[in-house]
Amino acid sequence: MRIPDNTDLADAILSGDIAWPLDPARPYDAPRICPLCQRRMVVKISPMAWSAACSRHGLLRSEWLER
Repeated sequence: MRIPDNTDLADAILSGDIAWPLDPARPYDAPRICPLCQRRMVVKISPMAWSAACSRHGLLRSEWLER
């Protein structure tokens, strides 16, 4: 899958347009479904972080969500 240069997903979550975490009962889980288009995302999980990529809306990384 080619990941677009688009940052719509990260922008929507980081700006607060989409509430995070998506499932409050599991706040540290990586999203499996894109909240913008409802397509399945490619998720890569490592011991310290995760990244999720939507084929339409770009990449989201767990370290971007740390505050």
